[in-house]
Amino acid sequence: MKFDLIKISSKDQVKKIMKNINADDIGIELMINKTLNLSFLIYECDFYIANILKQEALASGIDACVSKDTITAKVTKTDCLVFGDVKKLYTLANKLTKQNFKDLRELGSKLKQQLDAYFGNFLWQVGEKTFDLTNNYLIMGILNVTPDSFYDGGKYDTVSKALFRCEQILNERVDIIDIGAISTRPFSQIVSVDEEKRRLLPVLEAIKKRFSDAILSVDTFNSSVAKEAFNYNVSIINDISGFTFDEKMSECILECDFSCVIMHIKDKPKTMQENPSYSHLITEINDFFDSAMQKLSKNNFDTKKIVLDPGIGFAKTTQHNLEIIKNIESFKIFGRPILIGLSRKSFIGNILNKDANERLFGTIGANVASYFHGARIFRVHDVAANKEALELVYQLNK
Repeated sequence: MKFDLIKISSKDQVKKIMKNINADDIGIELMINKTLNLSFLIYECDFYIANILKQEALASGIDACVSKDTITAKVTKTDCLVFGDVKKLYTLANKLTKQNFKDLRELGSKLKQQLDAYFGNFLWQVGEKTFDLTNNYLIMGILNVTPDSFYDGGKYDTVSKALFRCEQILNERVDIIDIGAISTRPFSQIVSVDEEKRRLLPVLEAIKKRFSDAILSVDTFNSSVAKEAFNYNVSIINDISGFTFDEKMSECILECDFSCVIMHIKDKPKTMQENPSYSHLITEINDFFDSAMQKLSKNNFDTKKIVLDPGIGFAKTTQHNLEIIKNIESFKIFGRPILIGLSRKSFIGNILNKDANERLFGTIGANVASYFHGARIFRVHDVAANKEALELVYQLNK
């Protein structure tokens, strides 16, 4: 009897195997969640909550790891790792919603909501187009019309140079052009709104005339800039502040019906790299996303227009950036596609001891790893090289 050990990493993968076995369709739907395993980690859980949680986990056929001193109440708080197959995690979630303790009921509801989102369809609505990013990917090509960006500052700071750059990356089959007119590199000074418009708007006007079919994104955190960009066929606002620098930005997104990228940041670019620290990095980023999304959802904004970006290099150390890449799956709890913008950034240089001009191979490697960890939109300087690598990864993952 021959057999292979296999690691199941997606519903599509196991469904294909079950179809090849000629399993019954209803049986496939009943079995599929039993083949996938997930874990969730609760921080500083009250000991009595942790004891009930472990009991209910065991009763559901899975398990929970807590401090050895929890059962005797020698500790009042413990972290709690719950792990098991998805079908039984749903069973646990349903059990928790019927508990007497409010914390457990809320945990059960939230767990079920996040499992549904995690295994949903990751669609992104941009204008009239809908991108299915459950497995597929998009390349967002960077066009900086700035004099001082960390890698390509000054290369495309005139209309003619910007048009040349657009033609170049469109020929390389870029999916979206992301245009920025202010540098947000670490320690940079923020320029005035008038200066940002002076750099940006003539370029947008020229692109609109020359490349009318291109999907355009504007990298800005200023609502007045975003409003004017609406007049130039711009479909997406990429806000590195996640609506925290300009409180009118979320209203502008709603008013103009933009699609948007919500990026995580802590502090401002000038000071964000001065000893950034987090108690629980992934949790804090997800809390930030939750807060930003609520600003839109309270006005019935279509969440299919939202993409999330954990903000590689923005108030993050090298270790923070590596932790983010390894945990991209943890940001999928909102059911939204994840964008990664790591192109030629300093953490790559720190690891490889290379300056920005020598970080292409490191960028490709990190983007490939990011895809396998769940990222689906890649903001890059080097369109052709990254597109070839990611197309191969996509075909391997189908």
